[in-house]
Amino acid sequence: MTGFMNSNKETIDKAYSIGSIKTCIPSPLMLISYNTWNELCKRFCTHGLDKHLASTASSTPTPEFAKTGSLVVMWLYATVSPKLVDMVLDPDVSAFDILDHLKKIFHDKKIAASCN
Repeated sequence: MTGFMNSNKETIDKAYSIGSIKTCIPSPLMLISYNTWNELCKRFCTHGLDKHLASTASSTPTPEFAKTGSLVVMWLYATVSPKLVDMVLDPDVSAFDILDHLKKIFHDKKIAASCN
């Protein structure tokens, strides 16, 4: 169990050691850059944070998982346009839920056109 705790602490330390996600994803998500943005987010969320982007996340997260999940949610909000934040902002949403909602927005041309 100690190995897991050290690994989890290392994950959190690595996650918080990055000063700003905007240095890695400098442009906010807009209609023309969804695929690029999505790929950059997935690559940015390494060191165990990628599990927050999967639908298989535990329904009863540990405090550490909830903490890192909140960080990933903040990163996602920080990298999308203000109009899109308004469309996906929810205090009880997970990172996976945000990605899923954004994917649906960008695959529904009627909704996507309103983001311009």
